[in-house]
Amino acid sequence: MGPFTPLTEAERERIYQGRLQGKTESEIAAELGRSVHVVRKWGQRIRHEGLQGLRTRQRGPTLQGPLSRFDPLMAQMALTLKRTHRRWGPDRVLVEMSQDPRFSEQALPNRSRLAVFFKENCPECVVTCSPRPPKPSAPPLAMAVHEVWQLDNQEKIELRDGEIAVICNVHDPYGAAMIASVAFAAKTAKHWRKLDWTEIRQVFRAGFTEWGTLPDSVLTDNELVLAGTPCDPFPSKLTLWLRGLGVEHNRIRPHCPTDQPQVERGHRTLDNFTFDDESRANVDSLQHALDRERRTYNQYFPSRASDCAGRPPLVAHPELLQPRRPYPPEGELALFDLQRVFDYLAEFAFKRHVSTTGIISLGRQLYSVGRPNAGKIVQVHCDATTHEWVCCEQVKDNGQDIERELVRRPIKGLTVESLTGLSLQVLALEQPVQLTLPCLMP
Repeated sequence: MGPFTPLTEAERERIYQGRLQGKTESEIAAELGRSVHVVRKWGQRIRHEGLQGLRTRQRGPTLQGPLSRFDPLMAQMALTLKRTHRRWGPDRVLVEMSQDPRFSEQALPNRSRLAVFFKENCPECVVTCSPRPPKPSAPPLAMAVHEVWQLDNQEKIELRDGEIAVICNVHDPYGAAMIASVAFAAKTAKHWRKLDWTEIRQVFRAGFTEWGTLPDSVLTDNELVLAGTPCDPFPSKLTLWLRGLGVEHNRIRPHCPTDQPQVERGHRTLDNFTFDDESRANVDSLQHALDRERRTYNQYFPSRASDCAGRPPLVAHPELLQPRRPYPPEGELALFDLQRVFDYLAEFAFKRHVSTTGIISLGRQLYSVGRPNAGKIVQVHCDATTHEWVCCEQVKDNGQDIERELVRRPIKGLTVESLTGLSLQVLALEQPVQLTLPCLMP
């Protein structure tokens, strides 16, 4: 037997038995006709690994795979369980395997290894999940006063006279100022109602008038009256009115009221200031209390909001009294530009299903596109130059999808009067709640 001939399993077993019998390495080497170094090598392996050390190791690279280091019987059982119960996930398979007495003294693979193992060996049993859409980005933060105004409603406020009120609040997050707070009677025959968009317009207009300025943008939640129908990108009337004034309408992310924490926190502040029997007697007394406490807060209250550091908002930010974009109430019609509305609508493409009578609906207006187009799916664009809706259909041209124009229809229901509520003949404003412009006391 040559000096480099590998030990047989019988020889390794004799080394193991010799060590158990207390023989020295020299005695075992003499019996086997091997060197002491070989006997010492295998003796150390047996001492560290036990009987497992006697096995012949596979030459070459180690086995690859998520369960390569586990008992093959364990991998086979996991695969059988998964194929038998396709809806079982790794956690459920591990529960079943942990109850098998064959593996009671062995470590089980973790759920991550098992999940990879299933994807490699039985992909037909693995439920594929579509990737989640990217989360929408948070609305931009205000960097100056009157850059962003936040609006939110306090609903279902029970008054002593049995009325139910809704308070609409507007807040400047950068200047920490309470811009407007208007109370509305909202009780109905059955319970109470939400505000409509013209009432929200009234609140914004009250803020524009009191502070003499338009903000760059407003931020609201995603209520139907504010943002429009969730499944339809068509803008709400409120959005179009603001756009006509050059004010951008942003919305918080769905289910993220923390995107506008300042106005949400302002609700509690006003609640604390006006929660007494006199203030909650009726809508008029509630409105009087809101005006009084809002003025007190802006002018005298030691606010810790924003960077006020215990100073009243008008002391910390006297620039609140300087209009960012001047708004004279009697000049709203001069500020309002209907072309901005059509330019904004031109940014959208609306998909519509033509009814059996050849009708589509856009912005709660019905348009006929012709019975020959009944049942078609059409794309509708706004032509901002001609103020028309352009209805198109997708067709194939040399193997490529192109849009073919079907009909054009004049846009209905979007006029200066319908969006502003102001008459072009008589500049008669709606009657908002008259609020006193706060002045900075010496």
